[in-house]
Amino acid sequence: MRERVRLSYVEVIIIAVVLGVVAMRVVPKFTEASAESKICDLIDGLQEMRAQLDLYRAQHGECLGDFDSFAGFQTAMTTGVGRYGPYVKKIPTNPFNDLNTVRFDGEPAGAGIAGWRLDTDSGLFQADNSAAHARF
Repeated sequence: MRERVRLSYVEVIIIAVVLGVVAMRVVPKFTEASAESKICDLIDGLQEMRAQLDLYRAQHGECLGDFDSFAGFQTAMTTGVGRYGPYVKKIPTNPFNDLNTVRFDGEPAGAGIAGWRLDTDSGLFQADNSAAHARF
């Protein structure tokens, strides 16, 4: 007949403490990886849009067009017109505020009004979720 192995309360407490210490060391690593992943996604979105906006300007006589609304901008970037475009399948989503909207001019980037900000004079495309991310 088999004997049942039982743990004493002291052994259970020791195991719980050890697991707690291990969790305290491991969980922050996952949090850091998540933040780094979001920054990588943000930079990827910025690079994609900047490259496609440069292409748009080159094909349209160095003009970005008169984007007075996000809908007009989205249509210009995602729909082919004549032999040009589409430039992107969809406007990327800013991973920090989950918005894919673009605002034009006005307040400096980082105001948190939209996912992205486009300066129509310079063509600068920036993240709009925070001033820290606007520098990318």
